[in-house]
Amino acid sequence: MLVNKIMTQISISLRPNQPAAKAWQLIQQHKISGLPVLNPDREIIGMVTRNDLIKWGPKVFEETTTVAAIMQSPVRTINENDSWTNAWALHGQAFPVVNQDNDLSGFLGKTRIGCELLNKANSILLQVDTILDSVNNGIIAIDNNGVIRLYNQAAEKMTRLPKSHAMGSHISTVICLQGLLDVLKDGISRKEVKLTYTQGNRTYLTNQSPIYENGQVVGAVAIFQDISELEFISEELNSVKQLNKKLELIIESSYDGIIITDAQGLIQRANQAHERIIGIPSDQIKGQYMDYLIEKGIYKHSIVEAVLAAGEPVTVVERDQFLITGSPVLNQDGEIERLVINIRDLTELNELREQLKQTKEMSERYQDELTELRGRLLSQEGLIFNSPKMRELLQTAIRLARVDTTVLILGESGVGKEVFAKTIHNNSKRQDGPFITVNCGAIPENLLESEMFGYERGAFTGANREGKAGMFELANNGTLFLDEIGDLPMSFQVKLLRAIQEKEVLRVGGSKPKPVNVRILAATNRNLETMVKAGQFREDLYFRVNVVPLNICPLRERKEDIIPLACSFKQKYEEKYGIRKKISPRVYDALLRYCWPGNVRELDNMMERLMVTTADDEIAVNHLPAHVFENLEQQQAEVYVKGIMPLKNAVMEVERQLISTAIRECGSANRAAQALKVDQSTIVRKISRLKSNGLAL
Repeated sequence: MLVNKIMTQISISLRPNQPAAKAWQLIQQHKISGLPVLNPDREIIGMVTRNDLIKWGPKVFEETTTVAAIMQSPVRTINENDSWTNAWALHGQAFPVVNQDNDLSGFLGKTRIGCELLNKANSILLQVDTILDSVNNGIIAIDNNGVIRLYNQAAEKMTRLPKSHAMGSHISTVICLQGLLDVLKDGISRKEVKLTYTQGNRTYLTNQSPIYENGQVVGAVAIFQDISELEFISEELNSVKQLNKKLELIIESSYDGIIITDAQGLIQRANQAHERIIGIPSDQIKGQYMDYLIEKGIYKHSIVEAVLAAGEPVTVVERDQFLITGSPVLNQDGEIERLVINIRDLTELNELREQLKQTKEMSERYQDELTELRGRLLSQEGLIFNSPKMRELLQTAIRLARVDTTVLILGESGVGKEVFAKTIHNNSKRQDGPFITVNCGAIPENLLESEMFGYERGAFTGANREGKAGMFELANNGTLFLDEIGDLPMSFQVKLLRAIQEKEVLRVGGSKPKPVNVRILAATNRNLETMVKAGQFREDLYFRVNVVPLNICPLRERKEDIIPLACSFKQKYEEKYGIRKKISPRVYDALLRYCWPGNVRELDNMMERLMVTTADDEIAVNHLPAHVFENLEQQQAEVYVKGIMPLKNAVMEVERQLISTAIRECGSANRAAQALKVDQSTIVRKISRLKSNGLAL
């Protein structure tokens, strides 16, 4: 587009000796952003813009301030027949426009160029979306977090999930496509992968590739080709051009060799599988007749002649090595126009069959071993995980179970410290002995000694006549789990230390210590090292229980476990209460973004609450508690500005995007307001203002 199509035509100009106030008056009067300055010979010697006048401030209106003092000089001019896109690269914010005779004809500001560039970019983006939605292949692209960023109409038909639900959701909640997540990790393309989709009983062929930016993998894209009706498509194709477009991916993905010829047997194309089978490059046989391969000794008989004679598909076996099928492609008049020849290497097929048999036997053996290992590792109810951190932690716990060392289990409340303690006990040589749990913070200080060490008959008023064994004695030949050990009072800590070190206890009112064989496991959500420095916990006891620390990370740091845990809790409460519920993918997305201050215990309670209080068959985002949206993880958002636009319009556009995203992810204006930290009335008012300005959500 030429400059004269977007420039502002002006017939006025300034003189160097004119007052600056005159320049301000003319710019305001004609509502333009600047004026050129001409000398007496009508030559452009400078430029005065609105910004120049504003920078000068009140001095502009002083009589002594002239245009010459304010103007920018020298100034770059633009010919009205130049391309306006080239003007964007010029230095400066405003340019006089001249005609072929070098006379002033108009004015062009970069702001106007920026608006035109933005409109052009938006038009291109709209065309791209239109093109992507018009193709028959499904296209799904994700960012480096596995979140869907591109999703065309063909993908909607394939997954039967609307674009509004899929965009912004994690790929695992939309379609089972683990290979695309693997592409993110290793940056390696995965081509010609078959995917069977149960909905509609469709089979797709996918190509999965990484997306690179500045040498880094920033996402991945998968392209889906429906191959369920390949035979029907091949019979209905009307031209070679259509055949190449529709079957190119299918032909190259076939493990069998495929040759396409015309009615006379002239080879038009051959796939890479055929090159692998016969050992001759496809480019070498393209343009040759099938007789060329017979002369080379590759084949003995002409499948082309056999198909032409029969007028229907013909299958032959050559030397017990090749299974060759020739299929005619008819035109609208019923005449043979093309031939599709399929060559299957029976030797490779037999080898593959044998390899498959060996693989199945190996898989069954591995499955038995995995089942045995899973039975050992996951014997304790509650150990459900998918994260590498928890897998490594569990392996460490299993190793610790083989020895009798004291273990200090650290972690926030609700992470499952007692579950790990039971796992260590159940996998230890003490598994047949008792497992006694003591909540150190729940026993009154005056009862600690009698509860832990027991008491003799008549030790104190109200005591049991026969006396009572303490927790240490009850745990003899087993494991004693001291939960919340950081809550023990200082006065009792020294007694506990002696019992652990001496492996004997003295009952209250007793005179002779009793030996005990107990393994100590301790747990706390407090920082014992800080408590030692503050004099709130004995240093010698700290070093005695902190022989091997086992730190369980909070749920927010192992997000891979959130969805498996949620599904497990859902199944548990379905069996417990006899109810069945579905969970919306957007609920999983919200659970992944929540901070989980209460960890696994909070997730368990929330799933039970959702299962018993939701009246619908599906748990949706609007069923989640309000605090989930108040405590979402804060992610530093980035705002990208392309081109120049009025600041007011830019602010409105950012508000539109934020509000639209919040409502889409949170499910309602009320929850969106909570996530954006504003009142609901503010959201409603801003939506109304955006619509009045033609900006739809």
